[in-house]
Amino acid sequence: MDGNKLTQQSGKRKLWKIVGWGVVAFTVAAAVLLTLRLVLINDEPVITGSLIESAPVETIPVVGGELSSRILFSGTVVTARAVENEARMPSGEVEWAQVFSQFNTFNPEQYDEWIIDMECPVTTNDIPYRTQVQNTVFNCPPTVFPEMSKYFTVANIANNHTRDQGDAGFTESRESIIEGGLQSVGHWDPRESADACEVTAMTVTIDQNNDGPRKAELPVALCAFHHFEKPPIASDFDIISEYAGIMPVIGLMQVGAEYQASSDARQQEVGRALIDAGAEFVVGNSPHWVQETYVYKDKLIVYSTGNFIFDQLDDETNRGLSLDVSVSGELDQNILDWTILAELCKPELFKDDCLTRAKTSNLQKVNLAYEFDIVGSSGGYRQLTQLASNELQRAIEKRADWTNTLQKLGQ
Repeated sequence: MDGNKLTQQSGKRKLWKIVGWGVVAFTVAAAVLLTLRLVLINDEPVITGSLIESAPVETIPVVGGELSSRILFSGTVVTARAVENEARMPSGEVEWAQVFSQFNTFNPEQYDEWIIDMECPVTTNDIPYRTQVQNTVFNCPPTVFPEMSKYFTVANIANNHTRDQGDAGFTESRESIIEGGLQSVGHWDPRESADACEVTAMTVTIDQNNDGPRKAELPVALCAFHHFEKPPIASDFDIISEYAGIMPVIGLMQVGAEYQASSDARQQEVGRALIDAGAEFVVGNSPHWVQETYVYKDKLIVYSTGNFIFDQLDDETNRGLSLDVSVSGELDQNILDWTILAELCKPELFKDDCLTRAKTSNLQKVNLAYEFDIVGSSGGYRQLTQLASNELQRAIEKRADWTNTLQKLGQ
């Protein structure tokens, strides 16, 4: 074989070696990219949807620190009927800021989230005041949201009144709430289990050693059930376990006979069922009166928060119990990864795929601690909703049996 042919064959072999090593290098690089979860952009971690679905994560040491958040859960809100009329100016326009004009008494800036029971359809329909009173068919105009969204972040609509205007009214209400800047959770029909739970991106403070505090978000599931009309069946609460296995779940319930000072058997059944299914604690409403609290399996159940903004006039319906929850957790890489996932769990994304992504991203359930307090309120109509006086606060705590509850919780 002549020298030219040997040189050509040697060159080809070198070329194939180069190509082969290039393929190997490309494959290794691709594998590394597929296993990465975090990408730094301007020194901030960013996660991509395609990577989080399947990428395993190695635990990266964190220098310590803590997570904290503060949430307020308030009772019935109905910005209709006399509440709307009292805020109406001579021109006919409703000055919604008037309804919330005493909210500074609650120091709202101290809360990261504020969750309410929205017991009213939110539609553009014009239903006269007298019709709303006589037929108990409510309508809360969506024009309230520019003011309401300054304070509240989540509206629970799992109750009997959100269907006052039928299924179409319920659907419009949910859309109006989301467009208004609040997250919506729950369904009037407890058999609609697919709508019972929503993942919310709870605002938290991350205080990482040497870095100072910063705001972030942590996915938490809210699961809301309406059993004022339909009695509960065991399968109603199966949906909770799908969330509780991977993230914290807060249970919300609308159940109980109206205008009663203590809980009934159905309230107790539903509250305990939510805990058994995996809820961290339970906040209930429906009776329009403040009721007792209870500790079941070392977890808190608030049976009824009472009214918060409503046009009922007697003393019982003009006072409310808001549950003040301080959330804390030790900071680790798992929590930091959860805060990145939270970017996919925004309120405007109704029925997002946050739960699915969480399950496929090798994240572990966050271990959080909860401390509870109650904040009394008064008013709602002729007296604008405001922080309760010291005397009323003591009366609300007594009704709630709060001292005994705190002792059982170890607080």
